[in-house]
Amino acid sequence: MSSRSRPARVGFLACFAVLVALGVGFFNDCLASLGLSVAALSQKAPATSKAEPAAEAEVRVRIVVQGEQCRLDGAKELRSCDVVCGEQIPGAIVELAATAGAQRAVEGLRTCLQRRGAKVQVISE
Repeated sequence: MSSRSRPARVGFLACFAVLVALGVGFFNDCLASLGLSVAALSQKAPATSKAEPAAEAEVRVRIVVQGEQCRLDGAKELRSCDVVCGEQIPGAIVELAATAGAQRAVEGLRTCLQRRGAKVQVISE
């Protein structure tokens, strides 16, 4: 007879059985959905020293607000601010030059651009 009591032996055997089951599952790729597979551990992620090119090439746009109308920087014709907002790329960085614009037009354009996912900087010097 063993020196351990019966409950102590059952607990030890239960823990051992759980460890064996986890080991078998690991080596049979049963735990791959958790990222704990042999293939995932054997492959090393390549270290990248450069940032992704998409992150470096941010789109910057400057919009000038004059009165109730807007124009892209460099364009000569004034257009409706709603039209200019609809043409912007989501995720772009937009600078609003609002020195000669009506506050209502500037705020309307700013909220429109933010809804489309643009980062807006208002310049009112």
